[in-house]
Amino acid sequence: MPKQSVLLLLLASCLLVSCRQENVPPADLITPDQDSAELYDPMHPEAFAEANPEDGLTPEDPLPEVKGPGSSLSSPAVITGVFTRLGKMEAESDFISEKLGKEGEDWKIKSTSVRPMGSKTLEEIIVEKKGNTQSAFYFDITEYENSWQ
Repeated sequence: MPKQSVLLLLLASCLLVSCRQENVPPADLITPDQDSAELYDPMHPEAFAEANPEDGLTPEDPLPEVKGPGSSLSSPAVITGVFTRLGKMEAESDFISEKLGKEGEDWKIKSTSVRPMGSKTLEEIIVEKKGNTQSAFYFDITEYENSWQ
């Protein structure tokens, strides 16, 4: 692996640790280098596979999907095909943005909580919309959580 790539990966790791300590979403701090085939965008694995066929990812690898209303604990939006924290956060953000508009302008995350419910793991995200009103979204993140076990 080239020295530049190692340094880039080390910097990204340091930023992630810093983000966790300061409770800042890593997506706000890390901008991928468009020229680097070493970086993997979890939302678009097919682009990585085309640039790096020897790494084993192929265009047939599943893309992230979020299905369901996400309006309550009994009817959460189910996230599949996501196996990284950043990928999960992007899938959730995209889902909420489809309903409320642009993150940071039309809405922002107020709080999150994860809770086991039987054999499932659910995440509740409370967002604050323009006008200081709040909405809740519910996600089934079981597949993501199980990928770490």
